[in-house]
Amino acid sequence: MDQAVEYFLNEKVEIAENNAEIYSRLATLKIHRLIIRLLTESQLNSIVALSRLVGQDYIAGNALVVLLAEALRISPESSPSSAFDVRRPIAIRAIARSFNCPYETMRRALRRLSQLELADLRDDGVVLKEGAINRHDVQAYLNEIHDITVTLIEDLYVFAQLPLPPSTDSACPEDFIKLASLDLHLLAVEGMQSLFLDLSSLMLVAAITAGNIRHITYHPELAFTYAGVDQTPPMAMRKPVLFKSLCDTLPISPTTAWRRITAMKMIGFIKSIDGGLVVDGAWLGNSKHVYNACDRIDRMRHLIKKMAASGVPLKDIKSLYINGRVAPIPL
Repeated sequence: MDQAVEYFLNEKVEIAENNAEIYSRLATLKIHRLIIRLLTESQLNSIVALSRLVGQDYIAGNALVVLLAEALRISPESSPSSAFDVRRPIAIRAIARSFNCPYETMRRALRRLSQLELADLRDDGVVLKEGAINRHDVQAYLNEIHDITVTLIEDLYVFAQLPLPPSTDSACPEDFIKLASLDLHLLAVEGMQSLFLDLSSLMLVAAITAGNIRHITYHPELAFTYAGVDQTPPMAMRKPVLFKSLCDTLPISPTTAWRRITAMKMIGFIKSIDGGLVVDGAWLGNSKHVYNACDRIDRMRHLIKKMAASGVPLKDIKSLYINGRVAPIPL
């Protein structure tokens, strides 16, 4: 592994100095690939945090995120303290369409939320149960995803050295960050649905991807060198993730995980190397995957700009944590 890292860092790319277009393209790829790795880590943390609230019911969990986001949605003319309309119904078919799942599948998931006393099913749709947002477990989840998002922003604007968007001088309620955190979670799930038929496969790929390249993502030199030659690093640089580690870490049963991984191996997404699992390099360069990644980055930046415009002081990022920086999920 050390030899592969050293070779990659020392590899030189010969580009004509007057070819500004190529230089610009390589710089963009570096930043985008670094950002998507940080987004993958954030997404994985968010999925595991949600599982602590709803268990292995991924569809119910994401439906709950929709309901919580609606409850925290702040209209321009509302004050933060009076903007929580938890009784606003959402059509079940609308939620089902947003997650590309059958109506009855979504209805069963919402019944699960009802059993957990997190949602009320009504004739005109579904609403977050009154008082649910103040429950201890729900508040713990919201605080956790708040800190996950602050960690992501700190990495983006400190570690990745992206320019800070301008902030206003208005007050900065935690709810702005929590709402953005919920929207970022939904952005990840909805943006990747065209690539995966189920959420458990998305979760597994996120975990395997993070485990394969975490040593690159948080390496002070490799983080910017990776993709500098417009390609993914050689397979020798990727660290395989053990199947047992996935089952010990993720809210998914071993049987389901094995079925999903077997299916993804058959279509070339996943490979087994040295007793562990890696995401195939060809999949990382898939045009649809690259397009989704760039779209997610653009929408994520829009959300962060909205946070800054709402008064979130990004220049004092460390002061925004509730419980502290969130460490990567062990893999």
